[in-house]
Parts: sequence; C-alpha cells; structure tokens
Amino acid sequence: MKNKKFLVALVGFLALFLAGCAHSSQKKQNTLPSAKTILTNAQKTKFKSMHANWAEKSSGKIMQKAEAQYVKNPTVVYTNVSTTGNHYKMWIEGKNNYIQMKGTSTNRWFKTKLSKNSSYSVITDNLNNMLVPFTDIAKIFKVKRAGTNYVLIYQGNSKKIWNAIISDSAITSLIGIDLDDVKPIKYNIKIDVDHNYSVNNVKVASTYKDDGKIKTFTMNADQINQIKQLSVPNNIKKSAVDLGKLDKK
Repeated sequence: MKNKKFLVALVGFLALFLAGCAHSSQKKQNTLPSAKTILTNAQKTKFKSMHANWAEKSSGKIMQKAEAQYVKNPTVVYTNVSTTGNHYKMWIEGKNNYIQMKGTSTNRWFKTKLSKNSSYSVITDNLNNMLVPFTDIAKIFKVKRAGTNYVLIYQGNSKKIWNAIISDSAITSLIGIDLDDVKPIKYNIKIDVDHNYSVNNVKVASTYKDDGKIKTFTMNADQINQIKQLSVPNNIKKSAVDLGKLDKK
C-alpha cells in the first residue's frame, strides 16, 4: 500500500515538473527581444547590396518617384527617376556616370566623371548608419514576431521619430526630398530583421504639410544583400557620348 502511495506521489510530482517545464519553455518562446536590442544589433548590418523605391504624392497624384539598385565592391548604382517635369535614368559604375534624359530631343546616353561630393556617393557612404538615429528612441517601437523574423513598428506623430527621419542622411538622400521646412503630421515606420537581427527591409511613410498642401512620401528599402551582381549594360557603355572628351576638343 505504501509503495502504491509512493508511486502515485511520484507520478504527481513528475506531472507537475513536466507542466512547469512546458510552461517555462512556452514563456521563453513567447519572450521577444527589446526594440533596443534589435536596433543595436541591426545597425551592425553591412549593406552590400539593396533595392529601394520612393515616391512623393500630393492630392493623390504622384509628384515624383524613383527606383534604385545598389551593389558594393565594386560600387554600381542604377536609378530611374520621374518628376512632374523630368525623367531620367542613371548608372554609376566606379568613377563613371551614365545618364539618359527622357523627353529631350535625343534619348542618347551621356558619360561623365562622378564627383566625390555627388548625392549618390553620400547615399553609399551613409547606408550603414541608416538605423542609428532610431536606436536612442527604440522604446517607442513595438516589437512583433513574424515567423522567425522580428518586426519593429511605429505609428503616430512623435516628434522624436520625425527628428530621427530628417537627421538620417541615408533616408533623406534616398527619398530626395528636402524635409527641413515641412510640417509633419503622421508617420509609419516598419523595420524587419531576421532572427540574427540582420535587416531585411525598412519602410518609411510620412504625411506632412508643405506649401499649404498635404503631401506624403514613402520609402521602401528591400532585397538587402540579395543582389549578387549589377553592371552597366554593354550597349550603354559603347553608345554613350563621353562629355569629358567633348570638353577637351
């Protein structure tokens, strides 16, 4: 009888022990890293390649939009930019710049030398610091799990977020809009990282008032470190008019 009671007590103890382990395991699984931890580690991501697109709208109409691809080592950049009064495509490879102005009397490509202070050199120099301005205000982000990834989300009108956006040279260069003199209204930020905290994509959207009009801009940086190769098409290299040689004549 004593042995029977002992066995019943042992089974009960094991059941409680296993239930406690299961609860502990589930609690551990449901625990999310802090936004600070995610951003601190995510900003260590080395941006070796990227795709990005951005747009500015006013009254529902697109005022300007652009798409870009970028790879590093060697540096190659491709952009396709449209505004209300202009449309151009551009390739940057090393120190050479190839540009085609659409809507002009000719659709020819032109080749020039790229200056060290060009806006695109600013972008490539500052990509690795894209998330730095958000790290000090990490607490205002919500953290969610998406499969094995983590997603940082902010929706609201915090002045801290706006200051982070306009101080971020990588983002302001990407969207190509002067944000210093506009009145912010609302912003949405979404940063997706994998389980190792490497950045998958960054989305920024903002509504603001500029010259009495309500405008919005959106930026999406994705395909981070997924573009393996990018190069200027050979037909463009061969047909481009070298403006540097024309100046020497």
